[in-house]
Amino acid sequence: MGVTVAAAASFLTPVATPANTMVMGPGAYRFGDYWKLGLPLLLLFVAVATFLVPVFWPFHP
Repeated sequence: MGVTVAAAASFLTPVATPANTMVMGPGAYRFGDYWKLGLPLLLLFVAVATFLVPVFWPFHP
């Protein structure tokens, strides 16, 4: 489940998701613009997911 959550955290490039690619042209965004908001968002996402994934999907041997 951790891999699934990590795969959803694709915020750094415009080609990561179709929505990012669709807004790149009309919004006049450049490739580097995605890093400005994507990196802090990714760090927040990793911090929250690290603690919440084991809460919702605990590992039971």
